Amino acid sequence: MKNAAFMFLAIAAVAQAAGFAPPPKEKLRFEGHVSCPAVSTSGGRVYLRLSIAAHDRQRPERHPVNLCVVLDRSGSMSEESKMQYAKSALYALIDQLRSDDIFSLVIYDDVVDVVRPACRVGGEKEQIRGLVNEISPRGWTNLGGGMQEGFRQAEKNTGREYVNRVILLSDGLANQGITDPLRLQAIARRERDHAISLSTIGVGLDYNENLMVGLSEHGGGNYYFLESSRNLASILRKEFDRISNVMAQNVTIELELGHGVRLLDAIGYEHRGDRENVEIPVGDLYVDDNREIVLELDVPPGSGSLTLARGAIVAHGASERNSFGAVDSRIVYEADAAAVERQRDMDEQAKADVAISTRNVLKAMESLDKGDKDEASRTLAGAGDALMNSPAAAAPGAAGSAIRGQLERIRAYTDTLRADVQDGRRAKKAIQYENYQQQKSK
Repeated sequence: MKNAAFMFLAIAAVAQAAGFAPPPKEKLRFEGHVSCPAVSTSGGRVYLRLSIAAHDRQRPERHPVNLCVVLDRSGSMSEESKMQYAKSALYALIDQLRSDDIFSLVIYDDVVDVVRPACRVGGEKEQIRGLVNEISPRGWTNLGGGMQEGFRQAEKNTGREYVNRVILLSDGLANQGITDPLRLQAIARRERDHAISLSTIGVGLDYNENLMVGLSEHGGGNYYFLESSRNLASILRKEFDRISNVMAQNVTIELELGHGVRLLDAIGYEHRGDRENVEIPVGDLYVDDNREIVLELDVPPGSGSLTLARGAIVAHGASERNSFGAVDSRIVYEADAAAVERQRDMDEQAKADVAISTRNVLKAMESLDKGDKDEASRTLAGAGDALMNSPAAAAPGAAGSAIRGQLERIRAYTDTLRADVQDGRRAKKAIQYENYQQQKSK
């Protein structure tokens, strides 16, 4: 039971949900491992890591996309040539589109305009470029209105034959229309449940990174931070490459917990449900994707063995849901503490401790939001101390290397805070973005 691994490979059902031909079984793996498959008879904390890996050197021909770009055209986009870089990025994106793709473009300041309604690209690339060329900055930032119109355009063509995505770009704060993050996140979550995912791109240092991260999290897409708009074209290329290689849309892990087992956290991921049944939205899955989700579980006192969790993966299409795979992960109770420690998997322990440290980094970011830089530094220091005290810190091989690598990141975050004395916005966004990428394996 050292690794207590489970694997399920019902590939055809996933492919059916997303409209793709099923890849060979060996190209997709879904596994889970516990940090220690034994627990004290008095109960305790157990970490269960779920991983999804998809590898395919010969990528299949991509599926048609139903894409809407929602572009901030508020007055601040005139600064530092942001609008010009945004236009150049859109020109490059248009070059990547095929005639059978559906493309729409929405712009917003305090007014929301549909520059191009959702329809097939056909032979109209030059006309689309001309529409982009006419865009100029002005006004305030009705981000919520722009996002809602983007969803409305995508909704016109939702279906299993398309990969549906809205890309929202902003460089400022939502200060017109709906500005409440919870309401905006609820809209993104509702659209995700209809197989339309949302990715967000924040440009510069003035936008609300918490809002943009939250929208991508609830929208099932990706989040990007760009301090300089010069890199917009490369980010749009990266995002389009992901869209072009979606394997399953709106994927959720659905678990039934064992008797008395509680899910305390799915580190870095939203989770919902009651004490017995929980759902963990994963978002869209891509070819060559690698995801890891560490679950923090509280196990009750007992004896013998106990089921930690039973469950499956569910892919939600535009009009149907398909479940695949099955998991039945168990632990055994041991009265002898030494017997528990002998069964500890140091590689898994290291991954769990690294995941916990990313959660502590987020706590430090919350302190920065409150203007308490000293508390943020103390939280980062505490995260480093916890890593050094990990049972895996002195382990040879991958376990010790993982701990040391995360310690270096924590120290670099601390140095970033110290260096960014005058303007903490850059430090906050940079640290939060790197931590986000690590949690999401992106």
